[in-house]
Amino acid sequence: MTQIAQTSLQEAAGLLRDARRIAVISHIEPDADAVGSTLGLAGGLRQLGKEVTTAFSDPIPPYAEFLAGAGDVVLQWPEGRFDVYVFADAADIARVGRLYTDNRERFADTPVINMDHHRTNPGYGTVNLVVPDASSTSELSFRVLKEMDAPIDAGTATALLFGIMGDTGSFRNGATTAGSFEAAADLFRHGADVQRIAYEQFERKRFDAARLFGDVLDTIRLDHERRIVSAWLSQEMMRATGATLDEIEGTAAYLRGIEEADVVMFLKETEEDEVKVSLRSKPGIDVSAIASALGGGGHTQAAGATLPGPRERAYDLLIETYDRLNPR
Repeated sequence: MTQIAQTSLQEAAGLLRDARRIAVISHIEPDADAVGSTLGLAGGLRQLGKEVTTAFSDPIPPYAEFLAGAGDVVLQWPEGRFDVYVFADAADIARVGRLYTDNRERFADTPVINMDHHRTNPGYGTVNLVVPDASSTSELSFRVLKEMDAPIDAGTATALLFGIMGDTGSFRNGATTAGSFEAAADLFRHGADVQRIAYEQFERKRFDAARLFGDVLDTIRLDHERRIVSAWLSQEMMRATGATLDEIEGTAAYLRGIEEADVVMFLKETEEDEVKVSLRSKPGIDVSAIASALGGGGHTQAAGATLPGPRERAYDLLIETYDRLNPR
């Protein structure tokens, strides 16, 4: 960690140490790191005797429901005040969603710890523990708990490792660092259930989801000149199979394995006639630049954005942006 991050780590730990009532919240449409960093931090803080509320603007995905503390997550703020808020893995404050936008007055005079690893984070907190070279926010949660000498039980360790494995693609993508391996080893020693994490996050699926995945694979196409592979998912396909979007979360990562392509563009139609785009790339290609140019964000090899539909228009916009940023 850099010296600045070390200072922020100590400041964050100090705020949490002095607080009695703490709220931990992450971003909309929570992914593995959002859930893991939130539940893991909350678990360790509770071991220290803190009263902790975990909250999201959207429900956590089914594949994370096995984690300790998942059943305690709330979707509305409870009554009363908190001593400190932690926004985990939210690259900007708007990503927290309606729990922030509908309750801005809550945060006016209460310290906010902004804990994140996205390089685009503007530093909106009272304390900004923003470390772009960290593998995940779950790794930062673990570092905060270690700084506080918090007891870490097996449930907390499993949640934290769940988040680290999610953002590193099970230690296969560019987010993987020496720190992620070191944290994983420590969490394993604390009882993290690696096999359960791997099954729930990367293998478990319903039959309907397998059918939907097959339908998506029928749509793939390859742009040989640009070395881009693309696929799409429609609302009609989801209705026909009965599967949901979060059940095929790993599709873009799967397509990245196609050797003739360096970039993946996975387009998903929403009920609001928008198109959510997941971008993945092989080392050396920065898809976060494409996402950022289109109002989204993310990491060098894994990013995303939401574009206006229809799908064909969204794809054309992606290609135009790609060509502009990658002139041939």
